[in-house]
Amino acid sequence: MKKATIAIDIDDVLADNAAGFVAFSNAQWGTNLRPEDYDEHWAKLWRVDHEEVERRANQLHESGVLNTYRHNDAALPVLKRLSVDYDLIIVTSRRLQVRADTTAWIHKHYPGIFTDETIHFAGIWDTIDAQSIHRTKADVIEALGADYLIDDQLKHCQAVAAAGRTAILFGDYTWNQADTLSKRIVRLNDWAAVQEFFTNEAGR
Repeated sequence: MKKATIAIDIDDVLADNAAGFVAFSNAQWGTNLRPEDYDEHWAKLWRVDHEEVERRANQLHESGVLNTYRHNDAALPVLKRLSVDYDLIIVTSRRLQVRADTTAWIHKHYPGIFTDETIHFAGIWDTIDAQSIHRTKADVIEALGADYLIDDQLKHCQAVAAAGRTAILFGDYTWNQADTLSKRIVRLNDWAAVQEFFTNEAGR
């Protein structure tokens, strides 16, 4: 019997992106941000135009700082357990520009779980423009035939749920709050809750 596939986001699911991002921003550009201020709409976060966002994004991505992001210690043992009953893949919004850094970081911190072939880049931010913030991973998830998505961004979970799949809205972050959620979206705040949810799913 074919295993169900879980697609997993990287930033603020496997990696402490918000903390690493704001630390770099504060040091590099003199901002005064906190992790809870994070917003993937960088033009809004920095209050700059798209041209300046592009300049800063290139500087950040070429700096190698993504290699220094902390990983989520709780994730690896859960991923090892889930890999028995599920196929695990990564679907990330990170730019292709940081593919090498990203795959190396994943192999370092989550060894034996993912291969280069199971790490997929959605291409949402490869070109930053006014429409980027509205793009989602739903088409990539559908093309890959994934059954579940674990992601901290509400828009990706909503789009995947609308397509008839189950989305795990990961974490209780300032940027992913919602008054109501679709029945196909389950908020799970940590990896212990993720393990419990998927253990129950596998036992159905």
